Amino acid sequence: MSKLSIILVNYRTWQDTIECIDSILCNDYQNFEIIIVEVSNQNNSFHELEKYSENIEKVKIIEFPENKGFAEANNIAIKYVLEQNKSDFLWILNNDTVIKKDSITELFKFYESKKDEKIGFIGSKLMYYDNPEIIQTVGGKINKWLAISKLIGKGEKDIGQFDNQDLKPDYVIGAAMFLHKKIISEIGLMPTGYFLYSEDIDWCVTAQKANFENFTATKSVVLHKQGKTIGNKYLEEDFNPITGKYLYSSYLKFFKKHYIIHVPMAYFMLIKKMFGRLARNKKTEAKIILNVIIGK
Repeated sequence: MSKLSIILVNYRTWQDTIECIDSILCNDYQNFEIIIVEVSNQNNSFHELEKYSENIEKVKIIEFPENKGFAEANNIAIKYVLEQNKSDFLWILNNDTVIKKDSITELFKFYESKKDEKIGFIGSKLMYYDNPEIIQTVGGKINKWLAISKLIGKGEKDIGQFDNQDLKPDYVIGAAMFLHKKIISEIGLMPTGYFLYSEDIDWCVTAQKANFENFTATKSVVLHKQGKTIGNKYLEEDFNPITGKYLYSSYLKFFKKHYIIHVPMAYFMLIKKMFGRLARNKKTEAKIILNVIIGK
């Protein structure tokens, strides 16, 4: 039974992290460790997590005093796993998730079924935590010509419509990314050019360019509390003003890095979005988009 390192990043929401760990501890695959990267110790999170896990041998907490973004925090744990050299597999998991009992077992079954292929990242079927019959996504597809992406299955009721498909998305969602450590030696750590959003998509596209294929193991089910996957669909209709700048700037950075000849279309989509927001009297969002366009 292969060893698995499960990576959780905690920033303020230690209650969610504890619920996530509880679900992991109840799963039917037992050769694992949980590595928590505690960022900035907000809300006394480190103390709460330390108190909760003091008698759980499978849990290790790494303090990360400065918030340098999602990728930097995950890379701290990834480097730790590589240095310890105890696990061949990693599962990057959002702390606001709850896993099904067989979610990990199904990931390993799927990996074994594809072992003759050059496997990149494997995603799970993400379902809404508050509405577990509805699919959040089973991966994403990028249309570089239109400079947009689409979350596959988003908002659909799960009736098994994806379970017998050989899903090869362009990217899997950063809320649940399963991988063999050998991929890191070929494409590197999670890209840190983004503080928030698009780092998961960038990593997956980088894997594709190195001839890896990304998959979704649809029998591995993860419930995700985040009601809106804003960062995983470019130009999402829902908007959070706090994170909006990162959403749009990361979108643009991604296209400049991977699809440079399609950057004009990316600017066009941003301009279109800006005028659309103005027409709906959403001036704050429109101003944020304008600032991204002009590089402010």
